[in-house]
Amino acid sequence: MNVPNIPIISAIIERTRNGETEVLLQTRWKPERDPQYSGTLEIPAGWIEQYENVYDALKREVLEETGLKILKIKPDIQTKVHTPKDDGAFAFVPFCAQQQLCGGKPWIGFVFLCEVEDKEPVAQVEEVKDVRWIKKSELKKMFEKTPEKFFTLQLGALDFYLNYQS
Repeated sequence: MNVPNIPIISAIIERTRNGETEVLLQTRWKPERDPQYSGTLEIPAGWIEQYENVYDALKREVLEETGLKILKIKPDIQTKVHTPKDDGAFAFVPFCAQQQLCGGKPWIGFVFLCEVEDKEPVAQVEEVKDVRWIKKSELKKMFEKTPEKFFTLQLGALDFYLNYQS
């Protein structure tokens, strides 16, 4: 059976504390629905609902998983919404894109860099736990030494963030 790809968004959430960049990290916790990846480290992410604007999906998922409101999305490059025939479409630029190539579910999606309100995160649903800030330098060490501890889908996006962006 040919299963369609599942569209998702992900948020790499940054803040600066004491002159160092910190990134929001959480533990994926879906033992019944996703036992293969439950317990791995991840950035906030989730499905894009049918016809949901990607920016609305991003804000919704971050709030649902961390209790934090997004204040800034980078890059913030998008066209106006075009509606010539009682329909609608627009173009946007994500930070990067990601895709699960085998195993897991057929996820494909867009990753954005985000800044959130200056509050501490709180896991909001039974899908995540241990939401916390980690120094970007420490995240890079963990990524390099123990990539198996991370949600596989997000390894490419984290690699891009840690090693390829200028």
